[in-house]
Amino acid sequence: MTHPTPIELAEAARAWARGSYSMEAAVELLIQHGVWLHRPEFRRYAIDYVTATYTRIPYAVIDWQAAHTALSSGRLPCSGSEAAILRIALSLADGLPVELGPAITRLDATNLARVLAAIGHASGNRVAWITTTQGDPA
Repeated sequence: MTHPTPIELAEAARAWARGSYSMEAAVELLIQHGVWLHRPEFRRYAIDYVTATYTRIPYAVIDWQAAHTALSSGRLPCSGSEAAILRIALSLADGLPVELGPAITRLDATNLARVLAAIGHASGNRVAWITTTQGDPA
């Protein structure tokens, strides 16, 4: 199987997560952050790219536990802010604990806005990405 392009991978991850606000939020956080889905190590340890035989829709299945294990064991080298984004996504998607204080202090304004959008999405607000990442329309 050929490697999907970043756009194909993002769409396949969205298709896989569809239907669960928290899963959608975690996947969208990784997509909007623009780092993890592009990392070969992350793809190797945590993503299985499959096509559903009954729908022909490609899915990028993220193994959150494998991602957590790889990050915790040092197999996913990254900056502090990159680790914070992944840890927050892991918490949203799979309930893995994250120390929120230290995590958010590692984020710049753009990534903090992404996290806030993800939290809004996880609570049922699918338009949170529009309002949070583009600023307050007022």
